[in-house]
Amino acid sequence: MGESFGDSKYILVLKDHASHYCELVVADTADSSVTVEALLAWHARFGVPPTWISDQGSHFKNEVVAELSRRLRTQQEFTPAYCPWINGSVERVNRDILQVIRTMILEYKINHTDWPYLMPMVQASVNHTAEPSLGNKAPVELFTGLPCLTPLREFYLPDAGELKEDKRLKQRLLNKKRERGENVINFTEGDYVLRSRVDEKSGNKLLVTWVGSYRVLRADAHSFLIQHLITGAELDVHASRLKFYADASLDVTEELREHISSQGIVLAIEKLKEHRWSDQIRDYEVLVQWKGLEAIEDSYEPLTSLARDVPVLVTKYVATADQGLQEHW
Repeated sequence: MGESFGDSKYILVLKDHASHYCELVVADTADSSVTVEALLAWHARFGVPPTWISDQGSHFKNEVVAELSRRLRTQQEFTPAYCPWINGSVERVNRDILQVIRTMILEYKINHTDWPYLMPMVQASVNHTAEPSLGNKAPVELFTGLPCLTPLREFYLPDAGELKEDKRLKQRLLNKKRERGENVINFTEGDYVLRSRVDEKSGNKLLVTWVGSYRVLRADAHSFLIQHLITGAELDVHASRLKFYADASLDVTEELREHISSQGIVLAIEKLKEHRWSDQIRDYEVLVQWKGLEAIEDSYEPLTSLARDVPVLVTKYVATADQGLQEHW
């Protein structure tokens, strides 16, 4: 999952294949002890599943978990190596978890390192959301056999069925155009688009995949010139990296600007200024001057994170630093 303000770095996902009910266990390490404790906690509340299915990671395939399986009289099965699609049910919920976390980080305007505190709400969201594959039932309803209450139960949308059918029809037409190889670009100059972040090596899976919106300034033969609404930066981007957001009549409100500002824009480092020891993270923090920002916006960042993102710059800084930092490095 990436770094947090504490020691937590991983999420262990336990999922019931029949009902799609899942539990999310935040962990500091990915080892057999975490797996065993999670399985025993599940067993204490719901009983032991007859079969465990997992990949062949060392935290699943080991003597400790095998001994627990033997004592609980369960069958342990493993999916083939390098074949994650075979365990597609868990892979799908992993994508859902990331999407919910990204949305909540934007909505609550919190730092991405606070993700462990969101996990109870993420688990509730995943388990209480009705799925078409389950007959429009929520996983928790099928798993417990109890009715699932929702905050939306008081809302009545008389045209909801027509809107869903219209959306399905538009998606089918779009898919047919793609199959025929037709041009599916549905925006032009003056419109607003979202840009894929796939080309940025940010290394943070909790950042949203589509950022923006951007305003389309010019349409070229094979790309579009777009402008960021906050920074004013202009980018030349291929059409495959863009997605329609709104037409030219969009009212760019302060709320929209605030939403764009909280998407985690990847900044460039001007220089590393000084460092200090942090007892909270048990690591050095380096004061970073960001390119294009004011001095008051300088911030302390963990040395480990900076070393992963800009190793050459960090190595040069450490070489000129005091002996304590050099010994730690």
